[in-house]
Amino acid sequence: MTTDTIRAILALLIVGVFMVITAFMALFPLLTPQQVQLNDYADFFAKTSSVYTGIIGVIVGYYFGRSTTAKPASQMDNQSETRGDTQ
Repeated sequence: MTTDTIRAILALLIVGVFMVITAFMALFPLLTPQQVQLNDYADFFAKTSSVYTGIIGVIVGYYFGRSTTAKPASQMDNQSETRGDTQ
């Protein structure tokens, strides 16, 4: 396995767990026989999800926001010269 494959599996696994936890928390008041105060539960849901949403954002931003092909600096300089860009 390559490093990119392992990173992809870990990122998808972490995001998948995040989605399962969020779905469970969202459906909990509907699936439980207990009487749940929705205002109190909404505050709990907002506080709990805000804790791990930042972590998921960092993971998704790192994995999906990076370029798959990096251009060497010399190739980027050549492109700017052919377009007539000056610095």
